[in-house]
Amino acid sequence: MTEFLLILHILLFVFSFVFTAGVSIIGNRIAGTRDAKTIHAYFSAVRPLSIAGGIGWILTAAAGGALAHAYGLDMKASWLIYSYVAFAVLILTGFLVHAPWQAKVIAASATPSPDLEAVLNAPAHRIASIVSALSVLTLVYLMTARPG
Repeated sequence: MTEFLLILHILLFVFSFVFTAGVSIIGNRIAGTRDAKTIHAYFSAVRPLSIAGGIGWILTAAAGGALAHAYGLDMKASWLIYSYVAFAVLILTGFLVHAPWQAKVIAASATPSPDLEAVLNAPAHRIASIVSALSVLTLVYLMTARPG
C-alpha cells in the first residue's frame, strides 16, 4: 500500500506542477507577445487545466498525508510542519492571486484595450510567481531531504 501511495503522491505532484507552473510559464511567454487574440485563446483554453492543477495540489497533499501516516511518520516533525506552511503558501497564492489574475487576463484580452497591458504588468502576479516557485522548491527539498 505504501508503494501505491508513494507513486500516487509523485504522479499527482507532477500533474499538478505541469497544470499550474507549466501552464504559467508558457502563458507568460504568450503574454509577452501582447497579441490580445492569442493571449485570450491561450488563457481561455488553459483555465480549466489550471483549476485542475490547483485541485491536484490538494490531492497531492492528501496523498502525502496518507503516505506519511502509512509510514508511521511523526506528523509533527519539523520538516513536515515546514511542509504544511510551504503548501499553505502555495495554495493561497494560487487561489488568491494566480486564479484571479488569469480571469482578469481573459477578460482584458477579450477585446483589445489598454486594460490588458495593465493586467499583464501587474506586480502582484510576478511576485506571486516567485513565491509559488519558492514554495514548490521548498516542498521538493523538504520531501527529499527531510531535515531536522
